[in-house]
Amino acid sequence: MFVSSVLLETTRVLKEEKLIRFLNNRTSPEENREVTEWLAENGAEDRFIDMLRKTWEAEALPQVTESKQRQLLEQIHRATVKHQRQRPASQVFGFFFTFGRMAATFLLVAFTAFYLHEAFLQRDTVEPLAALPPTKIQKHTQAGEKLTLRLPDQSEVIVNSLSTITFYSDFGVRTREIELEGEAFFTVAPDKERPFEVKTGTVKTTALGTAFNAYAREEVVRISLTEGKVAVAREDEQLSLEPGEMASVQLNAHSALRKGTFDPMQTTLWKEGMIRFQSEPFGEILQSLEHWYGVRFERSGDTNRKVTGLFKNESLDAILTGLSFSLGFDYEIDKKNVRIKF
Repeated sequence: MFVSSVLLETTRVLKEEKLIRFLNNRTSPEENREVTEWLAENGAEDRFIDMLRKTWEAEALPQVTESKQRQLLEQIHRATVKHQRQRPASQVFGFFFTFGRMAATFLLVAFTAFYLHEAFLQRDTVEPLAALPPTKIQKHTQAGEKLTLRLPDQSEVIVNSLSTITFYSDFGVRTREIELEGEAFFTVAPDKERPFEVKTGTVKTTALGTAFNAYAREEVVRISLTEGKVAVAREDEQLSLEPGEMASVQLNAHSALRKGTFDPMQTTLWKEGMIRFQSEPFGEILQSLEHWYGVRFERSGDTNRKVTGLFKNESLDAILTGLSFSLGFDYEIDKKNVRIKF
């Protein structure tokens, strides 16, 4: 198989053999995803075309007939459109025809003799195209909204308001990986072959069969374990948690992972639509309400006074009414802005 030093230099992140396997329909679903995401990056097409141009200039490549060029480009067109459904076929086809003869000659040399035989001499026996690469799935909750999801592996996720979880359509086939922004509670189905991984910023939590709450807002990450056992890692740091233990870190302060304890009821009440404040400063309560209802508070006066209270499925207006009687302030709600004045 042809190996070009220019190709290796210009693709860097994407290896030559992986790109060739992709066009040859020999890649795994994970590799399909990697190649299509690389092709979707800004400037990827220009880098690929530049690679072909430099290869043409640097290597003594043989000429091929016009008919062979068009046959090969048609094969590439069909394979690429199969891998990238979201891209207009004319755009993909036009891309490979931009440097038609050069691209065809380069790829003819790069592909294996077996591929050429299958593509040109035995058109009726060409293998079926590879399955579509896994697609990204993203779920987002609005202010005051909760979402419960049953994943393909039978794990359950309860997503808190103003939160986003991201995973791929092949979840549970080879891996079980989820990205979280916000807050969610995970009840993980056991699977020793495929650990369950939740990524919150630079923190990764790994579990086999367990239940835990993950919080990731404003550069603060907290992993609170209620059942089973998890490993929490960040760069070269790693903690192992038992039920009742919590790992926390302040990302923007470059602090280390810290292990502590937490109140399970206080941490997970949000799943039942409940908010409880246990002798908390009023300023911290306002921060919680911002996340819960998707508003911003403008405040003046003393916000350090501590408050205890329990609210269940209450409107923001009802909660502020109750707090205003206790603390003695006035408030005004203007869409997403709330002004508080003592």
